[in-house]
Formats: sequence, C-alpha cells, structure tokens
Amino acid sequence: MAEVVFDGVWKRYPDGTEAVKDMSLEIGDGEFVILVGPSGCGKSTALRMVAGLEEISEGKMLIGEKVVNDLTPKERDIAMVFQSYALYPHMSVADNMGFALKLAKVDKSEIRKRVEEAADILGLTEYLDRKPRALSGGQRQRVAMGRAIVRNPQAFLMDEPLSNLDAKLRVQMRAEIAELQNRLGVTTLYVTHDQVEAMTMGDRVAVLKRGELQQADAPQTLYDNPDNLFVAGFIGSPSMNIFEGDLQRDDGKLFVTVGSQRLAVDDEALDHYPRAADKAGSKVIVGMRPEHFTRGEHLPEDRRLNIEVSLVEALGSDLLVHFQSDAPPVITEDMREAVDSADAFAELERSAAKGGQTFTARLEPKGFPEVGEQMALGFRTEQLHFFDMDGGLALR
Repeated sequence: MAEVVFDGVWKRYPDGTEAVKDMSLEIGDGEFVILVGPSGCGKSTALRMVAGLEEISEGKMLIGEKVVNDLTPKERDIAMVFQSYALYPHMSVADNMGFALKLAKVDKSEIRKRVEEAADILGLTEYLDRKPRALSGGQRQRVAMGRAIVRNPQAFLMDEPLSNLDAKLRVQMRAEIAELQNRLGVTTLYVTHDQVEAMTMGDRVAVLKRGELQQADAPQTLYDNPDNLFVAGFIGSPSMNIFEGDLQRDDGKLFVTVGSQRLAVDDEALDHYPRAADKAGSKVIVGMRPEHFTRGEHLPEDRRLNIEVSLVEALGSDLLVHFQSDAPPVITEDMREAVDSADAFAELERSAAKGGQTFTARLEPKGFPEVGEQMALGFRTEQLHFFDMDGGLALR
C-alpha cells in the first residue's frame, strides 16, 4: 500500500486542450478518495495519468513516494477496475482472476491460494468454474474486483465501475465496494459522475470542474461547507436552490430577501459564513437546500415563505414540492455544469425569462398538497448558504 500524490499535474493535448490543470492532491495510505464532476471535467484523465495510460504534460505523479512519470503501467504496481468488466469470455472465473499472476509467472499454488482467498472475500467461491456469460452483471463486476485484489497492488484505480449496473444493484455494489476497501485497507482512487455514489462511499471527495480541482473534503463537509457556487450546486440531490438576494439590516437584525419576501438570518448561519455580515445592503448569491424546508404554518412571517404549489412528486419516503418564486435566478456557466441536467438548466432559463424561478422543497410525506394549493414553508435559516456575486466564492 502507498500514498498517491498529484503534484502540480497538467495534461495538455496536441491541439492545446487542457484536460487537467495544475492539480495537486494527496491520497493518503489506505485512503478511499472519489473524483467526481460533470462529463468532461478531467476526472478519468486524472485517473489514467496515475495508471500510466496518459502521459503527464507537467508536474509530478508519485506513488509510494516514488515519482512514476516515466514508468510504464506495469511498473507502477497498481490495479485498475474499468467500467467494462473486460473479462475473457473463454476463461473460467478462476482463470480470469488469476490471469495477471500467471503472466507474472507466479507459482500455480500461490495463484490458486490468492484466487481462493479473493473469491471467499467476494462471495465468488461457488462460481470459480463458471464462464463470465453464466454470471449476472454484479457477479461479473466482483470478478473484475477479484482480478485486482489477487495482485496485492499498492493502489486500486476504479473508473466508473458501477455505471453498467441497474439502479438497485448499484446501491448494493457501492456498499460492498466501500466495505471491501475498508477491510483491505488499500489506497483507492475511484472515478464517478454520480455525486450520490461519491457521497456514500469515499473518505474524501474531490470535485473537479473543467480540469481544475475545486474542493477535496469529507463528503459531509462538501455538503455543509462548499467552497464555491459550483460545489454547492453539484453536491446534493435535488440541487440546491440558488438565487440572487439582498442582505438587509433592520433594527440590528439581518434579513435576506427571497424575491418579494424575506427571511431572518440566524447567527448560526453567520458562524459558517462570517463575511456575509459585511454584505448588508448588498446583493449576494443565496443557497437553500431542498431538504432544509419545513411545513411552516405555525412560524412567524420572517421564518416562512408563502408559496403556491406547482408540482408534487411523491417518492414514498418524502415529497418533492415544486413552487414558483419571484427570486432572481443566478445563471452562470458554473450553474450550467452543476445542475442535475440540461433540462434542469433549460427550466432555470425559462423561469428567469418570467422574472423568477422554480424552487424545490423536500418534505415529509404527510398532508399531501395539491397543485395550486397555497401553503407556508418554513426554512431552517441557520442552513442558508452565501456566496459573493463576482466569483461565486463562499463568504467565509
């Protein structure tokens, strides 16, 4: 096992495209780090540079304190698990798992021992004599994992290994991979575009945008304390409601406008965003996560929003209530990349043309509201997020 270090790493292609820009990131010995970001952000390129499948244009890549820029993939002592299982269809599960060891001329008895140990860990013992075509997608992915485990590498590299599985199996497999990594203690770098996957698996999550590292922190830290507007919009599902608001001080208390309404700002919010207090009388970018809304009929006016329901999605465990707000939206390229989909961004642009935008609130599934119904929504204002209007940086 070993740490993996990006030290000012760049990747430039001959046409001038910069896929990774000045990336510095340390992945500790035994740590599980997720690279996440929208398509084209450079996460897979970064992983392939660790593996030696992409040349490094500038900077240093270290594995176990050794600079590996000029080493071949074979010399780097890493094991990679791909999106495609890449199994040999004519070989048994056991032969697939032990093939790399066979090429390395490891003794047959040692190969058998390692394969059986890995199969026991992965629940594959009864399938060792089967061919890949006789396995389910999840079992094939376990075989691909087993092929990596038997090598006892310094690090695991995983490039979207669950993307070919159905939704239910993905949930199961991500729990299994996280548990397996914790048991083996092997340094692991894992690439995904799925931020839910990232939040539930890694010790730390590194968020990339256009080849640049935006923030690398524990998943809950990213969620609670995003460094900038992009991270705030990308982490969390549904996406954070983001809009332009005025901060106003009235009789010593701080308020923020949400369109034609306003909410009192708790001191606890300012503990997270102390520079927001200096922005009284100015416009700022405000973020409200859907899950921090509450039913607010019992709350005072400065603790609730009076809304008209435009759409309700019942998810069983909770409700997504959509409503139109007259709060001015913030439309940037960052938001185009951070929101859930192109359709979501198109909806944001349509709402902006009407002078407002659609907000989403996640509520407990009781008292199912009807479309067109007037209701009051409270908001836990200690959970408000504030960013500057110029660069979208958190006002901390």
